Amino acid sequence: MSTTKGAGRLSRGFSMIEILITLVLVAFGLLGLVGFTTRATAMGVEAVQRARAATLLADMGNRIANNKNAANAYVSAEVLGALAQDNCAGGATLAARDRCEWNNLLVGTSDAQTSGATSALTFRGCITRPVVSDPVFVVTIAWAANVPGVPPADACASGVFGNDAFRRILRTQVRVATL
Repeated sequence: MSTTKGAGRLSRGFSMIEILITLVLVAFGLLGLVGFTTRATAMGVEAVQRARAATLLADMGNRIANNKNAANAYVSAEVLGALAQDNCAGGATLAARDRCEWNNLLVGTSDAQTSGATSALTFRGCITRPVVSDPVFVVTIAWAANVPGVPPADACASGVFGNDAFRRILRTQVRVATL
């Protein structure tokens, strides 16, 4: 009788080793959840930056398309968005005023920018015309991401954000009708 009583005592409850194994499994699960949350947050920030870049891209594309007679005046060798410009309306042509306002939008769109401080999250913009005989203008927006990726082939703002593996771009072509 005592042998059956001892066997019953061994099958009751959890042993310390079972509790430790359960704790280890729960800890790995929680670490995985933390990693997933961190990655999801980074992807959310990337999505917000891409959406803002798309809005800025469409803005300049519309400005060029609406001022087709002076579309060549939008083309610039400089990368826009490095510094804010004070007076955009001071006697400038419509194209110069549009470029000035767009430059200020590029500078002021960053979440991390506070009280005039510059940030690696600001946008940069380029407006080019690859073939002079073609009425096609290329508008490019570049910004810095938090995670590395494949460096883009487009040279807009190359080297501005440090390692080009962190540089992201969006670009569009604006075809101006020649009537």
